Amino acid sequence: MSEKLQLSPTLFIAEGTDRKCFRHPDDDSRCVKVLHPDTETGRFWREIRYYSRLQRRAADFRYLVPYRGLIETNLGKAAVFDLVIDDDGRISRSLSYYLAENDRHFNDWIIDEIEQLKQNFYDQWIVFHDLNPTNILVKRLGFDEYRLVVIDGIGHNHFFPLASYSAGFARKKLVRVWNRRYRQWYAAFPVIARGLKPYPAI
Repeated sequence: MSEKLQLSPTLFIAEGTDRKCFRHPDDDSRCVKVLHPDTETGRFWREIRYYSRLQRRAADFRYLVPYRGLIETNLGKAAVFDLVIDDDGRISRSLSYYLAENDRHFNDWIIDEIEQLKQNFYDQWIVFHDLNPTNILVKRLGFDEYRLVVIDGIGHNHFFPLASYSAGFARKKLVRVWNRRYRQWYAAFPVIARGLKPYPAI
């Protein structure tokens, strides 16, 4: 039996509603996401299956953090993902962090970049359920060069996963979710909320 990966408080990165994120102790380019002990596991497994399907479809992960598999840890079963790192080696900050600075040039870029991300997900019928700015990191690639990377909120909560197999059903799902919720997700940043657009009805 393989030894469990040991996660310690010194490796802790961040905590969400369902999971804690740690830096991988043996690989600085990876992070390990562990479920809270009292969290319902169904959504976790649906998300993992969805990422696996995207990989089998050879989806373009330009705006997604790559999934690297499951692992046993001292805190329980966990999922391994690439760690999103800036060009200077620091862990990338969230989109909400940058939006709070309310920089006009950056806001204009963000609106355009989110629209490109939306189009990429539509073209590839990648379903999401939460694209709020805390689930998106801004990866610095170089001087004044950035890319958005979605780290959470991908997939769907359907027990019968039609959106995983049908492009038409998936697109209807993601259009409906975005159009209903994007103003809510970006309500704290009115300039962004006003600049973003709904998907055209299909």
